[in-house]
Amino acid sequence: MERDDAVTVRPGVTPIGSPMHITFRKLSDDRHALEISRDGQAPERVECETRSYLVHDLLHYAVESEARLETGFWGSLAAGKTLAQMNDRTGQSMKDVPDMAAIEQLVGALHESTKGRSAAEVLAGMQRFAMALGGTLPAWLTAPFIERVQERMRRLLGHWRATPYGGAMELTWPAGE
Repeated sequence: MERDDAVTVRPGVTPIGSPMHITFRKLSDDRHALEISRDGQAPERVECETRSYLVHDLLHYAVESEARLETGFWGSLAAGKTLAQMNDRTGQSMKDVPDMAAIEQLVGALHESTKGRSAAEVLAGMQRFAMALGGTLPAWLTAPFIERVQERMRRLLGHWRATPYGGAMELTWPAGE
């Protein structure tokens, strides 16, 4: 975690009118399509390599929904960013999303929570890392929060495994309880 960025992430999803619809379409064991639709905008679709992107994207969904983050990956898409802008590796299109780097670090650190590590182990590791950098973790980043992320991920991954080829897993943003 960076010193200041780690604490600037502000929970609280702002209602955006109609929800954004998210579809993960299972194409094969190796490929899936991510589709989003928002009122007043053309639907978007991108095909992804599942091994690299699916768990990461679902972890963003779990973390951002449990923390009620408004400026993460899904909130930025709901606010009008395009999939192409979110995939811009130059960083130019994300300059107006200051919390994104901290959210990305948080999602990366919480990836360990999907590999069988306990919430206490994950939190302790994150605390050691933050302390080594002279920083602190956000007050809402607790073992119970990590447990909620783990439970949401368990449900999301179970839903994905049960999705047949050609079938779709549908979500909305902001996430419903």
